[in-house]
Amino acid sequence: MRWRCPTFTRSQRSTRRINGARDLTVDTPLQVDAFVTPGTMLRSARLQTELSEREVEDLLNLMPGYVGILERDDYQALRSPAFARGYVRAYGQLMKLEETELLRAFDEQREHWEKEKKRVETRPLQLQRTGTGVVIGLVILLAMVFALWFWQGQDEVIPASVQPNEVQAPTAEAPQVNYED
Repeated sequence: MRWRCPTFTRSQRSTRRINGARDLTVDTPLQVDAFVTPGTMLRSARLQTELSEREVEDLLNLMPGYVGILERDDYQALRSPAFARGYVRAYGQLMKLEETELLRAFDEQREHWEKEKKRVETRPLQLQRTGTGVVIGLVILLAMVFALWFWQGQDEVIPASVQPNEVQAPTAEAPQVNYED
């Protein structure tokens, strides 16, 4: 349940056409229903005490700009959004606001924000796509490995026509010379 300001009702005189024929003046009640967030509660309390944002930051030892962020209910803009509840509580205590209503409004707003965040963050699962640079790099690496393997293979295999001839014993005998003659 969200904390709401009291509802104010007032009458407004309006003129409208019925069936395009004539004007009719009707008194219709207007309902003004103002939704109050923790930030607006804190801001209105600060303005009633006539303190500036900087003075509140100094009193609470907050970083510059935090009071404005809290008053805008922009808790994700804080350096540490996890501490937002504590900041709101401390600010509320300084302004002498009722802590339970302030924190209830904060928790409801946080729940609403988390629902919106979940709705935005859910995306369909996509398969990982490998970048073109990685693919090109792998192809070049594979080509280099293949070229190195081919080049080293050339040194090990020697064709038969290039092999050195083995020294063979002479098959023909040398002619014998007869020295007796």
